[in-house]
Amino acid sequence: MVAYRSRQLAYENRFALVLLLGCAGLCAAIFTVGAGWRQAPWLCAGTLALLLCLLAVPLTVTVDDTHLRVRLAGALRRDIALADVRAVERREYAPVREFGGWGWRWGLTHRNARAYTTTGTTAVVLTLRDSQEVYLGVEDEAALLDLLSARIAS
Repeated sequence: MVAYRSRQLAYENRFALVLLLGCAGLCAAIFTVGAGWRQAPWLCAGTLALLLCLLAVPLTVTVDDTHLRVRLAGALRRDIALADVRAVERREYAPVREFGGWGWRWGLTHRNARAYTTTGTTAVVLTLRDSQEVYLGVEDEAALLDLLSARIAS
């Protein structure tokens, strides 16, 4: 039974929204000026469609009785056994400086850290038995923190 579920979409991050819409607009302008629409309309349309589809990429975090599961776009998956979680806390961090941005990221300044986020500068941080840190960006941090604290304490 799922005890917690959070689903965030990429367009909820204003930076990603502006960046992807800006790239789509720039590509459309380049395709128009460079006659790309006449020479390879399928390539132009496909490029713009891909950029716009990236705005709807979901990040889903679920917790059940034994596992925490992270899914990005349904393709990238990570399952963490709750038995492997040693500590849990809420932490402020700098996503761009520490991880190179939002998304499915490896730590730049923390070599033993992973981040799964779409927005914000706070996360629920899990410390695993192997000392790896997992940063989770979720809608309701307090609910996830309370749930995980209760589950790993027992």
